[in-house]
Amino acid sequence: MKHILVIGAGIVGLASAYELRQRGFEVTVIEAQGKAGQETSKANGAQLSYSFVSPLASPVVLRTLHKLLLDRQGALRIRPRADGQQINWLLHFLAACSVSQNRQASEDLLHLGSLSKSVLTELLQQHPIAFSHNRNGKLMVFESDASLTGARDQARFLRSHGVSQEELSADEACRLEPSLLPIKDRIEGAFFTPSEEAGDCEALCTGLSQLLASQGVVFRYNTPVERLAITPGGLVQAYAHDSPLDADAIVLANGTGAQSLAKDAGINLHIYPLRGYSLTYSVDNNSGAPQASVSDIRNKVVYARIGDKLRVAGMIDIGINDPQAIEQRTQTLKSQVKDFFPALKALEPPVAWSGQRPARPDSKPLIGATAMHNLFINAGHGALGFTLAFGSARLLAESVDGDSSPNLHLAARFSL
Repeated sequence: MKHILVIGAGIVGLASAYELRQRGFEVTVIEAQGKAGQETSKANGAQLSYSFVSPLASPVVLRTLHKLLLDRQGALRIRPRADGQQINWLLHFLAACSVSQNRQASEDLLHLGSLSKSVLTELLQQHPIAFSHNRNGKLMVFESDASLTGARDQARFLRSHGVSQEELSADEACRLEPSLLPIKDRIEGAFFTPSEEAGDCEALCTGLSQLLASQGVVFRYNTPVERLAITPGGLVQAYAHDSPLDADAIVLANGTGAQSLAKDAGINLHIYPLRGYSLTYSVDNNSGAPQASVSDIRNKVVYARIGDKLRVAGMIDIGINDPQAIEQRTQTLKSQVKDFFPALKALEPPVAWSGQRPARPDSKPLIGATAMHNLFINAGHGALGFTLAFGSARLLAESVDGDSSPNLHLAARFSL
C-alpha cells in the first residue's frame, strides 16, 4: 500500500486525506499546530458559496488601482513593498485582470465549485458530521442602481452555467430576511440564490479529523515541516525536527506554507498571503441576526449564520501585517456591522480573527502532480478554501492514483 504524507490539517489537507484514504492509501497528516483547522480554516467567512467564486483579479481592479493604493478604508488594500515575492505576485495578478483571463478563471472555478458541492454532499450522506451546516441560501444586497445593474450581468453569466437566482425588491428582500428591515430604505434591490450553503469550517475540520483517525489515518500534530530535500534518486524528502519523514509521496496542502516548501524542490507556486478579517458573534433567536447568508455588496462584507453564531468576514489586505493596522481594520469591520445590521443584539462582544489566505494571482488553486515524481500540490485557494476543498481533494486523489476520470479535463485547468 502506498503511504502518502499530507502536509497541513486545514480543510484542504483533511479533505485530501479523506479522498486518499477512501482509495485505500495509507495516509499520515502532518500539522504544525496542536489540532486541526487552527489557521486559515479557523474563522473564515463560513459561506459555502459554490456559485460565487469570481477571481479577485478583474478588470475593475485595473480601473480602480489608484484607490487600492490610497484608500485606507477600502475593502481591498495594497501596500507595495520592496519584496521580490510580492512584486512578482502583483505583476502576475495585474496580468490576470484581463477580461479573457477573468472569464476563464470564473468558469473554471464554477466547475470546481460544483464538483466540490457534490463531493461534500456525498461525504455527509455517508458520515453526517455536525458543523452547523445550513442550506438557507445566499442573499446579495445592493444599495446602488449601478451595483445592481452589474449584478444583473453576473446573474446572466451564472444562469448560463445552470445557477438559479431570483431578483428581489427591497420589500421582498426584507420579507425573506426580516433582519434587513432597519435598512430597507437604503436597499436598491437584491439577488437570492437558494442553492448556497454555510457551515462552521473549524467544526468540520474537527469532525473530519476524528473520522479519519477512526479510519486509520495517522495524525502528527505540533510537527512543523521545516524543509524539503531532493534525494540522490531524484525524489522529494520532507523533514520535521531535522528528521526525515517516511512516505512514498508527499502532498503540500498547507496553504501559504506550501510556497516556501515547494521552492525547496525548485517550484514556484506563486502563492502569496492575503490578510483577511472576521468577527464571530454569539446570537440567539432574539438577536435579530440573519438566517440566510447575506452579502453587503457596498462594503464587500459577508454574513453567515452557523448555529448560535454569526460569522462576519471581509476585507483583503496585501502587504499589510502590522498590529496597529490589523486592529484598525477590525474596528472598521465592527463599524460596518453596526451600520448594516443596526438592530443586531449579540449576546457578548464579538471574537475577532485575522489570518493569511494563500492566494494565487488568478485565484485558481494548483492541484495535482509536479515535475518531481513523488510531490503533489493542493494549495493556493485564497479565500475559497472551504468552498473548493472537497472538489480539489477529489482531483488531487485522482492525480495521485493516476486515475483517468470524468474530471480529467477539469483537473488540467488547475495543474502546474
